[in-house]
Amino acid sequence: MSIDVNTLLKERSEDFKFELLTGSKGVDRVITVPDINRPGLALAGFFEHFPYERIQVLGVMEHIYLNRLDHDTQRRLLERIFSNEKAVGCILTRNLEPTTAMIKVFSDLDVPLLKTELRSSSFIGDLIYYLRDKLAPSIKVHGVMTSVYGLGVLIIGKSAIGKSECALELVKRGHKLVVDDIVNIKKRSWCTLIGSSLDLTKHLMEVRGIGVIDIKELFGTGNILDEAHIELVIELEEWDPTKQYERMGMDEHYTDYLNVKIPKVTIPVGPGRNLAVLVETASLNQRVKNNGYFAAKNLSDKLQKEINKN
Repeated sequence: MSIDVNTLLKERSEDFKFELLTGSKGVDRVITVPDINRPGLALAGFFEHFPYERIQVLGVMEHIYLNRLDHDTQRRLLERIFSNEKAVGCILTRNLEPTTAMIKVFSDLDVPLLKTELRSSSFIGDLIYYLRDKLAPSIKVHGVMTSVYGLGVLIIGKSAIGKSECALELVKRGHKLVVDDIVNIKKRSWCTLIGSSLDLTKHLMEVRGIGVIDIKELFGTGNILDEAHIELVIELEEWDPTKQYERMGMDEHYTDYLNVKIPKVTIPVGPGRNLAVLVETASLNQRVKNNGYFAAKNLSDKLQKEINKN
């Protein structure tokens, strides 16, 4: 995954108070990592293991140090950093004014030089959060994403199995819809998956026999979420009388998205089964499991104690 500097400017110029000072021909440079670097040691002449591919941020300390150097020394150091083919750009914080050497180097190299009025610490945190979201690995899955009792639940299954109808009933019961049909899954960290909708279908649901409905307009903003942490996957499948389904629930099952394991429950769909209630129950059961209580194992332990006693 990657974005260019132009995308960063278009999407976050207002929030980050960006001003492009020079290097406008280089806004197509590609950002490939979410990490940011403050090149303090490099300005002192130490370049071993220098992360050229990161956006470089110059704060007050770096700015004061550069201003104490003569023009040629500034130019030589900046060229050493930003002439590298991996160089992305540089951002001055707190509305610091660029030196003449900065303007010269960034203009000659066609490397974007920006400034912001924000303070370095808060700005860097917000920029890293934005870049991690934009550069996160992602996949698209056919299903429905809901938040049930605060637990993010991804409901999957064959087409027409009843996923949307189940989600609609959950919304009527006070739970929240994240997305219907196409779920965009992003890996925010090594163990965190976030489910969200495409902009085109946000808050919309397709119900066979009725058509497309807008959950936000029909049920209000209290019944929608733009995204949610995926903590449980529920697969709906047609009831198979020859298949042995879970009775005790001793075995825990998982599925894998983007190399992250997520607990999974399979619910057979048959006449008279209230799917919304079953999804609610599975969600509550997963919540208590997350808190360390496992009903099936607790029962098994009690039975074993009775057997040993007798």
